[in-house]
Amino acid sequence: MNRGVIYARSLARKLGLIRIIHRFRCAAPYEHRVHEALIHSIRPGDVVWDVGANVGVYTALFSQIVGSEGAVVAFEPLPESCEQIRLRIANESGVRIEQVALSDQDCEGRLALQQDSVEHHIAADGPGPERSIPVQIRRGDTMLKLLERPPNVVKIDVEGFEEEVLQGMQQVLDSPALRAVLVEVHFVKLERRGRRMAPARIEKMLRRKGLRTTWVDESHLMGQR
Repeated sequence: MNRGVIYARSLARKLGLIRIIHRFRCAAPYEHRVHEALIHSIRPGDVVWDVGANVGVYTALFSQIVGSEGAVVAFEPLPESCEQIRLRIANESGVRIEQVALSDQDCEGRLALQQDSVEHHIAADGPGPERSIPVQIRRGDTMLKLLERPPNVVKIDVEGFEEEVLQGMQQVLDSPALRAVLVEVHFVKLERRGRRMAPARIEKMLRRKGLRTTWVDESHLMGQR
């Protein structure tokens, strides 16, 4: 993806044009395309990482697909969301909940709280925001050493911190077991953080790891091997 395309996509989001495009598109609806891309990537017996699991909607779905021989690891730093995941997957035995935020370092940080739980994000360096809670931050590669099996599929939705998450899972990306990574790329949030070119770097990173990249829609990048 070149600089012009990245700028055009960021501008379209600022102006609200993406919503208009989705409304008049004849193709499958936005969420449906993402849903289908994920579902077709997962096989029975797989290990799936749900990074930024929120309340576990996808966690529960992944668990049903992988079945009793597979496993799902939900990474979610907010305690209340972890509790909702536990309630949602009460009858699922193959789900492991890790109350941590993934990033590019192992440390303690703060989670900035927003009105909508899907908007929660790791606070930037400096004084913590007024509404925030302490959280454990771990690299994906650190978690890989603690877990029994490497992931076959990884889904990432971390509200503008997707580049750091991928930088922290270089060994995960190198693993021959990994077949697919789906990343929600938050263009506007990345630009606000001074990371306008992060989408291009993310795509390049996935390609360097031997993953073929395709844009499922204007916000979701998938890498497959």
